[in-house]
Amino acid sequence: MSPTAAGLSSAAGVEAVLFSHDLHVLLAVLTAVALLAATGEGAVRAVRGRPAGVAADRTRAGALLVVGMTAASGLALLVGGHRPGEWLHLIYAVLAFGLVPVADNAATSLSSDRGKALARVGAGLVALVVLTRLFQTG
Repeated sequence: MSPTAAGLSSAAGVEAVLFSHDLHVLLAVLTAVALLAATGEGAVRAVRGRPAGVAADRTRAGALLVVGMTAASGLALLVGGHRPGEWLHLIYAVLAFGLVPVADNAATSLSSDRGKALARVGAGLVALVVLTRLFQTG
């Protein structure tokens, strides 16, 4: 292989890694927005004392989708040889993925709509703290 071709190949590889990393960071920011939306939806329900509706379903699905996409892009980086600053990053990612849906499912046994909403708010706040830790360990 000629030095020019090797240089182009190497430069393309570096650009691909930079793009992948930038995409991962962008998706992480979108994850923060989705988790804020899910937490805010729970807070509105808690204040009004209303049952979960379409907004609750959509914010949960949106948060799961964006966290899943972010985790998938992180796995692509991992396979490509890019490692997180701390391996706890992977555990935090699993927590961020599961906190809101697990809290929603666990709260189904609660009798009051306000209690179910507060479970969502609590899980959303913990997920946001976990996400902050993800930014620190990335």
